[in-house]
Amino acid sequence: MFITYQIPKRRKLGMLNFYYDRVVDGVYIPNGIPENFVKYYSPNFNDVSFRNEVGVEPAVYPTDMRMVEYCSLKSVDTIKGDVDTFSGYYLIEGFGSAQNAMGVNPETKGRYESVFNYIEEKSLKLLQSGVLTLGICYLQESFITDSIIHSIHDNTERLNIQNSIVIVNDFLVEKRYNDWCKENGYKPRIKTIVFCHSLYEKSNEMYELLNNHQTYHMAADYKEHTSSAMSLQEFESTKSILRKNTILSMNRRQREHRLATLCVLSKYNLLKGNGVSYQLTFDGPTTPYYVNSLIPDNKKYRDYFTHYKKLKKMKYQWVDYPIAMEAKDGVHHGYGWENKQPYLDSYLNITTETDFVNPTGYASEKVWKPFGFFQPVLLVGSSNTLEFVKSFGFKTFDGFIDESYDKETDNAKRFELIEKEIIKFSKMSKQEVHDWYWSMEDILIHNFNLFMEYGKNRQQNYKNLFEELK
Repeated sequence: MFITYQIPKRRKLGMLNFYYDRVVDGVYIPNGIPENFVKYYSPNFNDVSFRNEVGVEPAVYPTDMRMVEYCSLKSVDTIKGDVDTFSGYYLIEGFGSAQNAMGVNPETKGRYESVFNYIEEKSLKLLQSGVLTLGICYLQESFITDSIIHSIHDNTERLNIQNSIVIVNDFLVEKRYNDWCKENGYKPRIKTIVFCHSLYEKSNEMYELLNNHQTYHMAADYKEHTSSAMSLQEFESTKSILRKNTILSMNRRQREHRLATLCVLSKYNLLKGNGVSYQLTFDGPTTPYYVNSLIPDNKKYRDYFTHYKKLKKMKYQWVDYPIAMEAKDGVHHGYGWENKQPYLDSYLNITTETDFVNPTGYASEKVWKPFGFFQPVLLVGSSNTLEFVKSFGFKTFDGFIDESYDKETDNAKRFELIEKEIIKFSKMSKQEVHDWYWSMEDILIHNFNLFMEYGKNRQQNYKNLFEELK
């Protein structure tokens, strides 16, 4: 039986407040963990020790939401019992897969339950009364699947939590959630805010590199690596030079769409000796040939299998540094590893996104960074991602590339349209590719300049988010 509360009237906060159940020696411990996990978060977040001792990935961690110039971090205990107005957010700061935080990852069973199970009693009452709003923050992580959104809905209903906001880098999450509610006759319980953390962080990283400041040091232990970005002057200086490679396509960790793309590149002689990286043993045993959902035609499927065998025999290919192919614990290869040379050596970026087959609107740093290196993009990713990219003011390459694939929601048909563009590109000579590339110079410069503006104004983008939360 639920207690009925008089929900307080929402008021706009002067300063945004984020509330935590535990404060240990001045450290605000992320919400949603059991007491015995606190030691991994104080005095600093020690994800390596967590993995080694607990045996699974952490579910939460201190995120970029903790920008003290725009918010105040507070203990739940500072809220007095007679408060009856909206006071701020009880944050869940997700780390990695949202399955961990929701307690639906089979690997965490017996070691970690859902974040909802670890909300302290006082905090739960404040969430039930509406004094606090639940803020589930995945702005630094990847997409949230439908099952995760459904789990959040079910748990907030079960616990009678009145107001919830999910902050995530997924432009389709709200539509998917509302459609699900409508189909099942549910009243929506969750609001969503799309925050494109990947654009703001990657553009800022490259903006700072061009201003001789390195914001990420994740590759510091690899002495041969020095992060670098490309200036407008460097770009223009290459106009009369035929580049070493025709394409650049990074495929460190294998997924179905990446493997299918590699097979296409192999068949049409765009892989070997070109700007293509891959490794079939990144996650353990050799990646199997699992492309049937994207290549359903039996004849074509068998044909591409011969190229899979060639990939398997090669094992790997890299274009920048061997270490970037290694699964080094704690190293996030999306940031801190920029190297301008592979981009100076190539023309077209065949960008294989994090996901292709799931109904997600996640746009990772992979989508944005070609703009900072003056490259056009053929995107092997979710439908309507290019439309999302254009909503930020960027120009895509329709007219130079047939981008009708972006509107196709059927995965196999979308991949077939992308395959046609790769085949078309494979028939061009290097001089034709060079001329084709420079014919879109104005678009490349526009995208570069806008990308750098986003990087320059990183703080304003966060400020806008916090204003929206007020």
